[in-house]
Amino acid sequence: MSIVVKIGGLPEIAELENMWHDLECRSRARFFVTWSWIGVWLANLPQAWPLRLMRAERDGRIVGLGILAGGESKKICNVPYCDTEHLHETGVRELDMVIEHNDFLLEASSEDEIRSAMISQWLKQVRRVSELSVPGTSRGEWLSDAIDPGKYGMQRFDMTMKSHAMDLGEVKRSGGDPVSLLDAKTRAKIRRAMREYSALGELCVETASSVVQGLEWLDSLEMLHQKRWVAKGEPGCFSNPRFVRFHRMMIARNHGNGRAIVMRVNVGDAALGYLYGFADNERFYLYQCGFDYEMVEKNSMPGLVCHVLAMQVMADRGLKMYDFMAGCSGYKSALSNIEESMTWTIFRSNSVRLSLIERVNPILAKMRCHKKRLIMAFESIRTRSDLPTTSSNTINQGI
Repeated sequence: MSIVVKIGGLPEIAELENMWHDLECRSRARFFVTWSWIGVWLANLPQAWPLRLMRAERDGRIVGLGILAGGESKKICNVPYCDTEHLHETGVRELDMVIEHNDFLLEASSEDEIRSAMISQWLKQVRRVSELSVPGTSRGEWLSDAIDPGKYGMQRFDMTMKSHAMDLGEVKRSGGDPVSLLDAKTRAKIRRAMREYSALGELCVETASSVVQGLEWLDSLEMLHQKRWVAKGEPGCFSNPRFVRFHRMMIARNHGNGRAIVMRVNVGDAALGYLYGFADNERFYLYQCGFDYEMVEKNSMPGLVCHVLAMQVMADRGLKMYDFMAGCSGYKSALSNIEESMTWTIFRSNSVRLSLIERVNPILAKMRCHKKRLIMAFESIRTRSDLPTTSSNTINQGI
């Protein structure tokens, strides 16, 4: 029987959760496509946010699910010219958490066939100038040529970013010491730092034993994380209250099933750092961390030390991969022995109007920037020369 794909409104949340759990049991879904993530994401969206459910069926049985979220329309001079829609994301920075290993939720028996049918239906139903976004996919099937977007009047654009991980199976085979798998320079740094910390007290790792403790440790992680990033002149991700609310709910809902994990690395009785992430299908996804950079004056490498100790804990729990996720931070490549990739894909209407606007927009942006500089320069001259304030009105009538 062929696969039938339908796109419509979302059912009641309880019904959707049951559908999702049922299919999840028949899938190979990564954590970010399980209800543990999707349910928390939905619970934290504004109530009126436009959402659609994509459902694939075969012989009346659901074999594929995906949630499409309408995003903000692209505008030129405040006039909308392009609708946007996203898979398991909104495209609005304040609302979205970082999602990786994204995909449709697919029955394991025929993933490629179902995925192709769902992508085709999504592209086919576009009726006006639109942009469809699929963030953070990790499986090569999304990069295959099985789908020809040109057939549906669409173009495809891919942005790929490196992702790093440590094979915890190799850690176990090396006697449980991940440091031995690293290059000589990194090994030396970590061992020097460990000697410095060990002089202050025993190094050990604890895992939060309750939701209450997990939330308390997340608060401590936030404090250390924000201290570091604010000192660098950055706001830090915890400055977004939606981010904080999302991850507190994540821990409250998923500590009990073992998927949300908060660890504390101690030097004696003092906390050297905290790590927060998700464990699923023999893989640990590191999501956030916060470290004390002031515990020792020299050879302070709290991040490197905390990560290698956390790797040992995850390996002892039987996990096979310590996933640093996408990003170009030096510590990720230094502590990894596996390099993967994440791809962000956009399908965009292949229209002359959209192409022209996309070319004109950067020019207008430059003109607006130039205008702003002219105004600032003029105001600076006026202030120094004590010119009449009404003179600035002339230049404001430009672009």
